[in-house]
Amino acid sequence: MIEAMRQVTLFLTCILLSAFGLMACEEKQVVSSKPYTGPQQETYDVQVVYSDSGHKVIRMVTPVQLDLLTGDRIFPKEIRLYFYDKAGTEHTWLRADSGRYIRMQNLYRMIGHVKIENRIKQETLETDELFWSPDRKRIYTDRPVTSRTPTGVTNGTGLVATQDFKQYGLGKVRNSQMQVNDLPE
Repeated sequence: MIEAMRQVTLFLTCILLSAFGLMACEEKQVVSSKPYTGPQQETYDVQVVYSDSGHKVIRMVTPVQLDLLTGDRIFPKEIRLYFYDKAGTEHTWLRADSGRYIRMQNLYRMIGHVKIENRIKQETLETDELFWSPDRKRIYTDRPVTSRTPTGVTNGTGLVATQDFKQYGLGKVRNSQMQVNDLPE
């Protein structure tokens, strides 16, 4: 009889352990992961020089560049472009709060407090968004623009310019405040 009770106790112990084991098992769900869309590479203190026939044409400077899997680049901090003439003299610069390079279009988008200055002509241009196409060697926007020259200020909407800002045209001029120099008596 003791042997039978031992077998029953062992049998009940096995059943209890099996029940606890089954209760401890959880059903695991497979979670589908989203594809990674963040930067593939981060580069700091970036300085890139673009040249044409061995002559420095443009120098780009930015503290951070994020390279995406698509080939696009994000410049989350200030970005500056410096334009040079054939003699290597810097004549124009462009700065923006941030920017993005769109590889499929070979197009740079400058965003936030965008300012261009042609030092030779003493002209500046300000807007909040600007595009630079290296292929077409053009700078353009359809946003409000303020142009300052030694003779006055012009406000308009839209701009098309050569990438060196030596020639440009404003669209939809809203007002122009030209300064008149003192005339001789």
